Amino acid sequence: MKIHCKPAFASGLLCAGGLLLFASGIIAAEWWQRVFTIAISARYLFTGLSKSAAKNADALHRHYSETAVALYGKYALIKTNLPLILLAVFLGAALFLRFAFDLVTPASAAAVFCVLLTVSAAYSIGLDRTIQKTIQNGPETPHAEDPH
Repeated sequence: MKIHCKPAFASGLLCAGGLLLFASGIIAAEWWQRVFTIAISARYLFTGLSKSAAKNADALHRHYSETAVALYGKYALIKTNLPLILLAVFLGAALFLRFAFDLVTPASAAAVFCVLLTVSAAYSIGLDRTIQKTIQNGPETPHAEDPH
């Protein structure tokens, strides 16, 4: 058995270690948490042990940034990481208001934030899938000059 992608294999082993914590009772887990952990572990172990999956992951890693910029312009980094940006801004503002002015974030503001975060996550996932499909399909040049 040959390991083709060491970082992915190590991540898979780390997730499998979580299963040992669940089984030994150190961390209490519901059945869906165990299934989710098994799925993530299997995905990473497959990428680490499969030559074709490792090659695909390497191609995605190498060409992701340039493909994202080519598809979505210079603000592609913001578009693909929008949920993280929103999370950092909201939590930063909420913590600042809490500690500087002793104000608690209202539940309605938290609910609006959760809706915005969900929409931005769906948007970013869609962009990510488009970028991955573009990389997997190879460079397409729809505006190429016709030689005839």
